[in-house]
Amino acid sequence: MSSNRIINAVIEGFLSADSATKQERGRRFAYVLGLTPGPAGADGGIDGYGVVDGSKIYFQSKLKRSKLGAEEAGIFYSNLVLHQSDIGILLAGVGYTGSTPSFPNAGFQNRLLEFPNLENYRIHLLSLRDILFEETPEWDSAVQDLPPLRQLTREAWDALE
Repeated sequence: MSSNRIINAVIEGFLSADSATKQERGRRFAYVLGLTPGPAGADGGIDGYGVVDGSKIYFQSKLKRSKLGAEEAGIFYSNLVLHQSDIGILLAGVGYTGSTPSFPNAGFQNRLLEFPNLENYRIHLLSLRDILFEETPEWDSAVQDLPPLRQLTREAWDALE
């Protein structure tokens, strides 16, 4: 089996989980990223948070089977403002919608660019491929704004809970 097919199968495993499991995985991704996991259950739109060099980090995980669209861009931006964050990291299951020839101003990133004061934030848009396999420019850029990464062990997670 080719490496790309294996990667796709692993990603599909994450995306096929029920909502509660996806939420828990988002919290665990926050831990691995060196952040404090958000609360279990209704989390108010925050899966993790932290501070690096005085900059507040907001982390949200949306492990959907489809690309995140313009509506999710608005939710992400409003949470950055609400939580008074400096750095925003969004983890999507498969990525983000883009523009099309018929709708050149559509898509996640175009909507994000419409919001005021966006230049005040450092934003990292990651996908499962970025975070699980760590070989993308998006991953390399995000790591520069994160605390040291951590390995997730059962003992470490149990101690956190």
